[in-house]
Amino acid sequence: MKVGGINSVAEALKAGKVNKVFVDRECRNPRVLEIVAKAKKMGVPVVYVPRSALPKDSKGICADIAPIKYVEVDYLIDKCLRQGSFLLFLDSVEDPNNLGAVLRSAEFFGCAGVVIPKRRSAQITDTVVRVSAGAVLHLDVARVENLANVLKKLKKYGITVVGADLDGDPIDNVDMSPPLAMVVGGEDRGISRPVKKQCDFIAKIPGKGKVGSLNLSVAAGIMMFEFNRRLRE
Repeated sequence: MKVGGINSVAEALKAGKVNKVFVDRECRNPRVLEIVAKAKKMGVPVVYVPRSALPKDSKGICADIAPIKYVEVDYLIDKCLRQGSFLLFLDSVEDPNNLGAVLRSAEFFGCAGVVIPKRRSAQITDTVVRVSAGAVLHLDVARVENLANVLKKLKKYGITVVGADLDGDPIDNVDMSPPLAMVVGGEDRGISRPVKKQCDFIAKIPGKGKVGSLNLSVAAGIMMFEFNRRLRE
């Protein structure tokens, strides 16, 4: 897989997932040169190429990275319990840009892991890596056949499941104590009925404007912030 962009390549190097770096031979951007120097120090091959050989949005640098390796969901459950943290379940998020944005926030807020369906969902592609600014390379992600079955399993371990939906209770009134699983639905349909049935609580984010809802990546970010805010209280 090839990913372009300064942040994506920098994070890929930090995660130890870069096989080779390609850089515009005429680039003088200090940040790019810093990444090149780091790659060489790590023993990662650096190839100088014409700008035309790089993706248009690469900012003068791209990298060939190791394929994304998904983890088992049981590993995420154990990790969440050990850390007293939260898991993020994404129900049919089909836009790779939304997926990338959510994953960036998930990594920022210390998510123990993300769970996505194997079907009817965007997967981890170069676009997702780029939009997440490489954050996904630091995250554990699991793919499962059936989200509802996994959520049902979580309850046996004492993990509370909170879904985000417009018909829920205000988020201030919803228990978000760890260990927790947050569920965010896709762009058009939201949380599916079988998945919603497994939620212990449904939370909504109250607003004051005329627009009735938030982009799913923004809603997920607010929920993750709220979880961390309560931990600090």
